[in-house]
Amino acid sequence: MKTPKITLIILALCLGAVSYAQTMSIEERNERIRQRWNRSLVDNDNYVFNKEANNLLATTINGVDPGNALVVAMGQGRNALFLAKNGWKVTGFDLADKAVAYAEEQAEKAGLELTTKIESFDTFDFGDGQWDLITWLYGGCLWVDDITARLKKGLKPGGLFVFEFFHREAGIGMGRPNFGCEANAIKEMFEKEGGFEVLLYEEKDGIADYGMDEQKLIYMVLSKK
Repeated sequence: MKTPKITLIILALCLGAVSYAQTMSIEERNERIRQRWNRSLVDNDNYVFNKEANNLLATTINGVDPGNALVVAMGQGRNALFLAKNGWKVTGFDLADKAVAYAEEQAEKAGLELTTKIESFDTFDFGDGQWDLITWLYGGCLWVDDITARLKKGLKPGGLFVFEFFHREAGIGMGRPNFGCEANAIKEMFEKEGGFEVLLYEEKDGIADYGMDEQKLIYMVLSKK
């Protein structure tokens, strides 16, 4: 039986898209990320996201003595500024240079100290025993090579790692079947790495910081042993 021409066309387009994604350089990928988040966080007034501190972060640091904090994928700086206001010495990084510039402006207006870098997950140096707190809030599913080892090395003993992102079931509900983290996948990455205590791990519905609607989310707080 002959394959319909339209099926062949669709297949060719799909294979072309896969081939393009596979051959895309890190630089090309990062430039797309930079443009996308500058557009969403700065240029698009209608983009809906939480402009206040993440609730899991606020709950986690309640009663914790401030120290050195690293905010991964800092965006406009809502979490970085919140930590700085609460006495933390904060460094944040992101590829979205316009969003980072906005965070710097807000820090200056508020008289807060904030160190920022325009970098990606791939190139950022997490250091060695440098951080009392690292936040990874809506930065994706930790898809960077050796990321758990780099995070563990960067944290001080007793340092906290705070993670929140969409569950894969949320992605399926959005019509994006490859979006979001699979059940238990993030926790298992750190369990395989070793050297962490799981203080909190939940997969449950909540109000997502991006979109501000109810979605199934993954919440996790770890402490480095």
